[in-house]
Amino acid sequence: MNAGENTGAAFAAKLQATHVPRKHPVYWFDDGSLLLEVEDVQFRVHKALLQRHSSFLAAAEPNGFSPLILPRGNDAHASVIYGVERGFTCRDVEAFLEHMYHDHPLSATSPFERIAAVLRASSSQQFDIPALHAHAQMCLQSYFKTCDLSALPSAVVSEAISLARTFRNLPVLKFALYQTMVTSSLDSDDEVTSPDVTLLDPQGQTPSKPERTSDPRPSLQGYQLTEADVKLCKRLMTRVIDRFTPILFTPATTPHMACTDVFADTWMNLVISPAITSNGVYKPIETLEMIKGLDWAKHGLCATCVVEKHEEWSEEQQAIWNMIEKWLVEEVEI
Repeated sequence: MNAGENTGAAFAAKLQATHVPRKHPVYWFDDGSLLLEVEDVQFRVHKALLQRHSSFLAAAEPNGFSPLILPRGNDAHASVIYGVERGFTCRDVEAFLEHMYHDHPLSATSPFERIAAVLRASSSQQFDIPALHAHAQMCLQSYFKTCDLSALPSAVVSEAISLARTFRNLPVLKFALYQTMVTSSLDSDDEVTSPDVTLLDPQGQTPSKPERTSDPRPSLQGYQLTEADVKLCKRLMTRVIDRFTPILFTPATTPHMACTDVFADTWMNLVISPAITSNGVYKPIETLEMIKGLDWAKHGLCATCVVEKHEEWSEEQQAIWNMIEKWLVEEVEI
């Protein structure tokens, strides 16, 4: 036995004596040829299935010793890779395997936590599966386009900002920052974390900074907004207010004088006062939706003007969304 084998054997013996991981209840296959250990949980899976998709697994080497005599009589020729070195978490690996084994394939209707987990696990920083990572990016965008943003927990919105920044997903960043702007108390002295974030190269999906300064994985307390996030939301709020204030505080007009008079007589009570009460001046999408929801015909507007104004307010909502994206492109290095 040479020195390298002695070292490997000694390490294995020490490992067996001090480290007692548990088998995953689902992803432990007796015929598995790849052993992944993440956060004291062992996944024994089929190397051929994963290796052909994952650049990381195709190039990875066991941790300096192979074959390894594993605890409890496991296959001595199973490869051993410790995920902690690439930031793996047990939940992310589990969600990834659920997709790869078709137990819970990732889709646009998947829960946020599942989408986020597969997005991280498939990134170049972990298993490195570009096609799956692109699919997860699209699922995340679809999730935010179809969900009720007002019902999302703040921890989900904050984590989405982290994911969008880390993995350069501008549509998601737009939704999440807007929701943060309209629901958070940005004037308070909330605790924030480092203003630095890691952005990835859009072509190779590799870090554009030499060191990670932000972790897209949620902590036990959830992801906290960075100082940069808070400042960006405040600048976004200022721009939105500048854009929307004239629209909100100026009664609408129509080609019909009688309908214009209806707006002049009712705009303060029906629109301005409720908007002030609900801070609607910096919530243009919601405030315009509220205006569209009023029964203007009941207040004297003709049917033609009701249809025209609804279309106009809907167009203004879309215009504001487009401007927010334009502002983010100017403000954020993404």
